[in-house]
Amino acid sequence: MIMSKSNKPVVILAGWLGCHPRNLRRYSQLYNSLGWDTIVQIASPRSIVTSMSEGPSYSQSSSSEMQHLAINTLKELHVLQPPYFIIHIFSNGGCFLWECIRYILYEQDTSKQLSSRNSINISNLKQKLIGVIFDSAPGYYDGKIDDLQSALEYVSSNIERKDLLTMTKTLEQNVVRQRFAEFWNGLSNDSTNIPQLYLFSQYDNLASVNHIEMLIECRKELIGMKGKIWNHKFLNSEHCCHFLKYPEEYSKSVKEFLAFCTRKGLDNHSFIKSRL
Repeated sequence: MIMSKSNKPVVILAGWLGCHPRNLRRYSQLYNSLGWDTIVQIASPRSIVTSMSEGPSYSQSSSSEMQHLAINTLKELHVLQPPYFIIHIFSNGGCFLWECIRYILYEQDTSKQLSSRNSINISNLKQKLIGVIFDSAPGYYDGKIDDLQSALEYVSSNIERKDLLTMTKTLEQNVVRQRFAEFWNGLSNDSTNIPQLYLFSQYDNLASVNHIEMLIECRKELIGMKGKIWNHKFLNSEHCCHFLKYPEEYSKSVKEFLAFCTRKGLDNHSFIKSRL
């Protein structure tokens, strides 16, 4: 973990359900070789299950574990003060974290609350966020709890997996379905205008290729000007294994996207400075 101010740009690696820091080392090494520092943030399996029925709304009186993780991520970025940063999302575990971060940064009332309570310069962080990478994400589950139960196979602890399976059985189908609609609509109608790269596979049984491709087309229609929506479809790599299966293709896609985001970020920074 980076403990002091960083002169390098930073990538937030938002891990998948059941992910461990060691699983993200190859990604950190890739970004380090390209001149970027990394921060690893992995939501607990329980917080991901909870996010199936609870949205990102923030209140002063209470907030979820996922919201706390989002706030702590922004606090760390505030301390580091990198020149700019991107968020690399893995599966829906990463998506739920991004959903909370997006809500905090771009919902005006929430931004004001956090700025005053935590001394975080939200406006500054918004200017420094220059890209988002969706890796094996988002997974289209349409409120189906069975899909979540399949994903729990990635949780290594048998005891924790059993507890989480029991937890999923208490979720109300209608609540999960409504929550899913909020989740998917938020991703589809996100108006933040930040460049996005989608890395996905024809072979992924947890992230439907058809729905990801429909989402990409939706995003292109909404903010696709100047090529801001990027995508790379791999042929037969499994969920969150695209880099492992196709290291050269994967690295090339990420490197080109970073170069694009960096140019856009520097152009935007120059524009902002010219108006000060």
